[in-house]
Amino acid sequence: RTAIKTNVRIVAATHRDLSQMIRQGLFREDLYYRLNVVPLRLPALRERSEDIPDLVRHFFKQAEAEGLQAKRVAAGGYDAMRRYPWPGNVRELENLIRRLAALYPQEEISQEIIETELRTTDTPSAPVSEAALPDDLSIGQAVEHYLQRYFSGFGGELPPPGLYQRILAEVEYPLVLASMTATRGNQIRAAELLGLNRNTLRKKIRELGVNVYRASKQP
Repeated sequence: RTAIKTNVRIVAATHRDLSQMIRQGLFREDLYYRLNVVPLRLPALRERSEDIPDLVRHFFKQAEAEGLQAKRVAAGGYDAMRRYPWPGNVRELENLIRRLAALYPQEEISQEIIETELRTTDTPSAPVSEAALPDDLSIGQAVEHYLQRYFSGFGGELPPPGLYQRILAEVEYPLVLASMTATRGNQIRAAELLGLNRNTLRKKIRELGVNVYRASKQP
């Protein structure tokens, strides 16, 4: 074997407290000091909302490079995003933009659409009693029940355009997540289970924002 000398720089990012993890024996101390040469500490997205427009344009450009239609956000849409607390930080924003790029046909994404998406993300579904949803409820009946609640949330008004793709995504997300969980994060086996091409599954995972790490760690 011949050793080949390389000259590289490594950029690593984390949201974890590595010093504490070292004390707990969960992270190698020698690796920490190799990486910790020029530390850059970025505040959470909610503390630097002025960066949101640039990040949105960047993520839309990425989606466009992957073959999706070019998109832009209406002025009021940025105001809605600045008001949102972003508990999932930049990754949550990236997933939102990918979802908007994939699910909405219009070129300009309105403030109403963004507020609807953020409201759906920010508000967990209310628990439903067994009397409302019996054990033998079919998938079709469950979707029908969901749609009734969804439409009622707009107080007699119509929801934003693009409902068909939006509902498909709502069904696809738990389906893909359940398949990834059942196969312990193995994308090849999950693709076989779903009857999809592996590249198609990877695209779905990216577009829907499925947490592959979470799926692989489920018992």
